[in-house]
Amino acid sequence: MAEITTIVSTAASVISAIGGAAACIAAFRSAGHAQKAFDQNQKMEKRFALRQLSVTAHQVAVEVDRIKWSAQGLKVAYKTLAVFAGAVDGSRQKLMLQEVEDKVKAADSIKEKASPFVDLNTLLLNGPLDEINDREVLMSQLLVEATALREKTEIELSEIQAQNAMYRENVVQKA
Repeated sequence: MAEITTIVSTAASVISAIGGAAACIAAFRSAGHAQKAFDQNQKMEKRFALRQLSVTAHQVAVEVDRIKWSAQGLKVAYKTLAVFAGAVDGSRQKLMLQEVEDKVKAADSIKEKASPFVDLNTLLLNGPLDEINDREVLMSQLLVEATALREKTEIELSEIQAQNAMYRENVVQKA
């Protein structure tokens, strides 16, 4: 009877060991699946962050284009103002036109910093998510800078256009 108890005990130990090994294998596989899920989630987060980076870079480029468009109008407005003021090719006109050119150069500099990120750069997928997020912060800062420059240029344009309208009104009234 002691032998049967020993055999049963040994069999139970072997079955427990097999069950334990099966549990270890299942845990290992589960960990592998969890790691794959984590990696996929990281990749999705990186893709989303890259997409957002690209969108922000596009917004910067659009703001710069709007700055350039406003700058063209501002040049015309300053030239018109010089005609009304009788100061064509004067130092004030040249100074104002140079300031407009400086704004365009500043806008081009902003766009140059953003241009590498306009297209989705899949090389950044290999880097850490923090690197992508840092670049997104930089793009957001550039967007704020470009927006401020555009608004300043548009305000200046509307002020000069208002002055030109007053001059036109005076000329029409005198005619």
